[in-house]
Amino acid sequence: MKLASALLFLGMLIVSSVLAAEKPALPRQEGPIDITSDRLEADDAAKTVRFLGQVVARQGDVTLTAQEMVIFLPPQGEEIDRIEAFGDVRIVQGERVATGQKALYLNRQGEIHLTGSPKVHQGRDLIAGEEIIVYLNEERSVVKGGAESRVKAIFHPQEKQP
Repeated sequence: MKLASALLFLGMLIVSSVLAAEKPALPRQEGPIDITSDRLEADDAAKTVRFLGQVVARQGDVTLTAQEMVIFLPPQGEEIDRIEAFGDVRIVQGERVATGQKALYLNRQGEIHLTGSPKVHQGRDLIAGEEIIVYLNEERSVVKGGAESRVKAIFHPQEKQP
C-alpha cells in the first residue's frame, strides 16, 4: 500500500538513516497501517486526506504521533506526492526516537525533512539541529544548524561485551 510505505519512510527512515553510522538501516516494515485521530477530512478536489487531533499512525513497531497529518495525492494516480505532519511530531521505533514540530516526506524526491527543534535519540546518543534531512535514495542525511542553533551530536562509545 502506498500510504503504508510513505508512513513507514517517515517513521523509520529518519531515525535509521540519521543513525546509520552506528546501526545498519532498519528492515522495511510489513503489514497493515493503523491510523487514529480525532477527525478525518478527505477532500477529493484538493486530493488531500487530513487527520486532525492526537494523530497516531502505527505499522509494525514504528509509531508516529502528531497533532495533524496531511497526505497529498497528485492530480493523476494513486501514489502519494507528500505527507506533512505537524505539532509535537514524535516517531518511535524501539529505543530510537525522532522529535520535531514538523515532518515533511517528499515521495518523488525521496526526502524527509524534520524541522522545529528536531532531535533524534537512540538510547543516550543524540543528534539535533535546525533541520534534519534524510535522502532516502542516497542513504545519506544532513543535519543543518542555523542562526539560532548549531548542530549538536552526542555519541556514547559502546561497551565491549566479553
